Order: sequence, then structure tokens, then C-alpha cells
Amino acid sequence: MSDGTGSQEGLNHECKLCSQSFDSPAKLQCHLIEHSFEGMGGTFKCPVCFTVFVQANKLQQHIFSAHGQEDKIYDCSQCPQKFFFQTELQVSF
Repeated sequence: MSDGTGSQEGLNHECKLCSQSFDSPAKLQCHLIEHSFEGMGGTFKCPVCFTVFVQANKLQQHIFSAHGQEDKIYDCSQCPQKFFFQTELQVSF
């Protein structure tokens, strides 16, 4: 049983903002989206087309299906990577 600290086997994708661990990169990314919208009333707005969702995972699905790499708006100053969310950029290095 996991205690939320990543001690359970397989939880090797850790959030650098709060130390919570996840079993896949996709679940970590969804969690980072939630960090991006903390204090925003429980809605998640697409940073590209401004469509609003009530669940972070629905926004994540929308971004993967509707927007491509060229739509990423946050550039890393350390490498050529780009991100949709500032929290992804913050934890990338």
C-alpha cells in the first residue's frame, strides 16, 4: 500500500513540486496540470485555444488530440524543449 511518498514499487515518477509519486509519466503530467491551475476555481483552461475543462485529465487528452509540438508556449532556456504548462518547465531541470 502506498503512503503517497513514492515508497510503493512502480511509483517512480515524482513531482518535484510536492514529492508525490506516480506510476506513469502521463499521470505525473496530469498532476502537474493540476498544480498549474491551483486556486483557479476547479477549472482547467487550454493554454492554446482557451477551451475550459472541469477535469485535468480531459484537458490533457484535449491537448494531445488537438495541439502539436508547435503549440507549446513555454521554452526552456537550458535546452530546446518546449512545454504547454509553466509547471512542466519548472520541473524539467
